[in-house]
Amino acid sequence: MTTSEDMRTDCDKYRETIGADPSSSAGADHAAECAACRAWRDEMRALDSRIAAALAIDVPDPVLPELPDVAEPVVTALAARRPPRTAWLALAASVLVAIVIGWRLAGPDVAQASLAEQVVAHIGHEAFSMQVSDSAVSADRLARVVPAGVARLDERHALVTYAQSCVINGHTVPHLVMQGEHGPVTILLMPEEFIDGPQTIDSEGYRGVILPVGSGSVAIVGDDYEDLESIEKQVLNSVTWST
Repeated sequence: MTTSEDMRTDCDKYRETIGADPSSSAGADHAAECAACRAWRDEMRALDSRIAAALAIDVPDPVLPELPDVAEPVVTALAARRPPRTAWLALAASVLVAIVIGWRLAGPDVAQASLAEQVVAHIGHEAFSMQVSDSAVSADRLARVVPAGVARLDERHALVTYAQSCVINGHTVPHLVMQGEHGPVTILLMPEEFIDGPQTIDSEGYRGVILPVGSGSVAIVGDDYEDLESIEKQVLNSVTWST
């Protein structure tokens, strides 16, 4: 009999596999049984397709200059070798970084998404994570997502049922979901996002706040029925940045 902890372990392994290669067919049996992992796989494959499309640049054939004649030209043939997938992903990441930098430097007339808007967009992208559950993530999983070098999280103050490393504003951040009194609440730990004061979130059906915590910030987002003030106190008492 498969327990909820076994299922969560299978989810972690499957997502690590698809994260490394979105086209992989490994774990098809698990994906057939897990709607959340199917949604996550489809999103990863869609992102992979968008990156591939961004790299499909039409480059004209190079025109080589005329070279002087030589008596005995020496040409060494090199074996063609397809670059490994890791190299392709590194190139894709470089292209995306260049796009983001260019967008930010485009000038004051170009509208830039606020931190609150990015938080809302990200939560909407991973809406499948907002599930009611009484099964906590494993300690190993939580330690991988919230490493000691980023923050210390006191689990006694919250039931964490989802933990994933995500990207907000170009930084990898822990994305957690804890269970409130009326439903799931999303927590984004953003140690590199300094803000001057609290920022309210009330958009796209989400309600919450981004709070300054030391040199970073924490986003807390739930629904209209949740008492977010008590959640805020729990989170602020649970999180300590390591740097």
